[in-house]
Amino acid sequence: MILPMRGMLSLVEYYEIIIGEFGDGIFDKIPDMLCIGKQCDAVIFSADVTDSGTHFYFDDCESDSLIFRSNGLGSKEDYKKSLIFIDQGDSICMFFSDFNYLFRGRHYFDMPRLIYRRVSRGAKRVRLDGVITLRKADGMEIVGQLYDFSPTGAGFFVPKDVLRIGENILAEFTIDGCGDCETVVNVVRISTVGIPYGRCLVGIKMSLTRDQKHRADQLYLCKKADEIRRLPDYATNTKIHR
Repeated sequence: MILPMRGMLSLVEYYEIIIGEFGDGIFDKIPDMLCIGKQCDAVIFSADVTDSGTHFYFDDCESDSLIFRSNGLGSKEDYKKSLIFIDQGDSICMFFSDFNYLFRGRHYFDMPRLIYRRVSRGAKRVRLDGVITLRKADGMEIVGQLYDFSPTGAGFFVPKDVLRIGENILAEFTIDGCGDCETVVNVVRISTVGIPYGRCLVGIKMSLTRDQKHRADQLYLCKKADEIRRLPDYATNTKIHR
C-alpha cells in the first residue's frame, strides 16, 4: 500500500488531501466489511504532525473493537485520535478511530462509524532504498531515489519539473542486495503533496519484455523475502482466536 507523504499536515488536512481517491462514505455493515477473518497490512497515523505513519498488522475484530499489532507503538495518547488505512488485497479502507487499550501486545481501536474504500493496486509494492537512473530522449540523465517497487511499477523522488506525466523514458534501477533492471517506463503520476520543497514523488509504469518481467519478479520477490525475514515471529505465526 502506497500513501502520499504526510508532510507535517494535521490528520484532517491529510485526510482532505487524499479523500478524493476514495469513494463515497459507507455507514452500513461496517463490521462485515472490515472483519473479513484474515490478517491485513495497515498503516496508522497519530495526531502528531511529525508522525509519517506506522506499519501495523490488522488481525481481526472482537466485539466492537479492531485488533492491531505492530513492532512498536508510541504512547496511548499519541494514538487516541488516529487515521487508519487497511489493505484488504483488492481494496483499501480508510477511517478515523480512537485507540482504547493495549493488551498482550494487541492494540484495540474503536469500530468506526464511517469508512471509505478504494480499489487497490494490482501488484503489492514494497518500500525500499535504492537508486534509479533515468535517461530522457534528449539525452538528459536524472538520478532519483527509489521509494517503492512492484513487478509492474515503482515510485521515486526526483527534482521538481524534470519529468511530465505521459513521458516515456529509459530507467535503470538497483535494489540493494537483490540486483538491477533496465526497462522503458511511462510516467503516470507526479505528486508534490508532503514532499520537501523542490522535489516530487513520481509514479511509473514499466513496459517489460518477458525476460524483463521475469527479472522484475525476481527483484520483487527478493526484496519481499527480505522484508518478511525482518518480521518478528508473532507477526507471522500468531493468530487471534475469538
